[in-house]
Amino acid sequence: MRLVFIMLLACSFCALSHTSQLSDMVKKLDEASDYLTVNPAQSITILDSINGLQQASAALFIRWHLINARAAVPTAQYDRLYQSIDAVFSHHHSYYFQQKLTTVMSALGIWLRHEEYLPDAKLSFQCAFRYAESDRQRLTLSNSMALLARSQNDYEQARNLYDQSHSLAIKLALPNVVAMIENNLGFLALDEGRVVAAERYFRSALNRYQAIDKRAGQISAGLNLLLVFLVQEQRLNYDRLYGPTATLTEAFPNDAKQALLHWLEAGYAYYKDDTLTAEHKAQLQSAFKQLQSDKMRAIIYRYFAKPMQVAVDLPQAQVQTKRFSSPWFELVKECAW
Repeated sequence: MRLVFIMLLACSFCALSHTSQLSDMVKKLDEASDYLTVNPAQSITILDSINGLQQASAALFIRWHLINARAAVPTAQYDRLYQSIDAVFSHHHSYYFQQKLTTVMSALGIWLRHEEYLPDAKLSFQCAFRYAESDRQRLTLSNSMALLARSQNDYEQARNLYDQSHSLAIKLALPNVVAMIENNLGFLALDEGRVVAAERYFRSALNRYQAIDKRAGQISAGLNLLLVFLVQEQRLNYDRLYGPTATLTEAFPNDAKQALLHWLEAGYAYYKDDTLTAEHKAQLQSAFKQLQSDKMRAIIYRYFAKPMQVAVDLPQAQVQTKRFSSPWFELVKECAW
C-alpha cells in the first residue's frame, strides 16, 4: 500500500512538473511574440532558451517555428527561416498547421523569393492568398507579390499592386503595413532613377516606423533615406540622420543592413573627397556580397561603386529561372488543405 502511495505521489509530481514546463513554454512564446515588432533579435534569444520543444504538442511546436520564422526575416537569418518552414511541414496534417496555413505559405514564399526560386515563390504566395482570412493578411501578401514582380523586373505590375495596397492600408489604419509599402515604393522609384520620389516615400515610411517603434523598419527606412540624401548631396540631412540610424543598425544582428551602412559611410567619405585605400576597397567588395539582394547591389553599383571605382561583380540583368524541389512542396503546388 505504501509503495502504491509513493508511486501515485511520484506521478503527481511528474504531472505537476510537466504542467509547469508547459506553462513556462507558453509564457516564453508569448514574450517572444511580443518582441517581434520592437526587437526580433530578442525574440530569437527567448526562443532559443525554450527547452522540450521536441516533446511539445504539434500546436506549440508549430507556434515556436512560426515565431522563429517571423523573427528570422528582419534579422536576415534565411537558413533559420528555412529550417522552421521545413520543420512545420512534419505536422502538415494537424489542425493548427491548417489554421496557420497563410502564415506558413507566406514565410515559404519569402524564403523562395530570397533564394530566387521566383516561379515557386509565386505559387506559395498564391496559395497563401487563397486561405487568407483578413484584409491585413491579404495586404501583406499583395506587398510580397509586388516585391516578387519587382524581382522579375515587372515594374508595372509591382506599382499597381503597391498603389492598390497602399490606399487600402491607409483606409484600414494599419501604419506598419503602410510603412512597409512606402519603403518598397521608394525602392521602386530608385530602380527607375526617381530619387526625389524615393526620398518622399522613405521619409514617410521612417516617420510611421518611428511612431510605432518598429526597430527593424526604422533601420531599413533610415538607411534608405541616408542613401538618397547622399545621392542628392544633402550632407546636412545626412549628418542629422546618420547618428541614430547607425546606432540602431550596429546594434541589430543583420549583416546585410550593416554592409549597407558600411557602403554609405564610404560614400559619404568619398563625397567629401577622402581617398579610398586599397584595403578599404577590399572591405567594400566584401560588403557588396553581403547586401540584401541583387536589386540593392544594382543600386549601390549605380550610385556608389561605379563613381568610386570599386570593382564589384554585378548581378546578371537577366532573371534566372530556378525551381525548388522538396517532397512536401508537392503539397504547396496542390494547395488543397
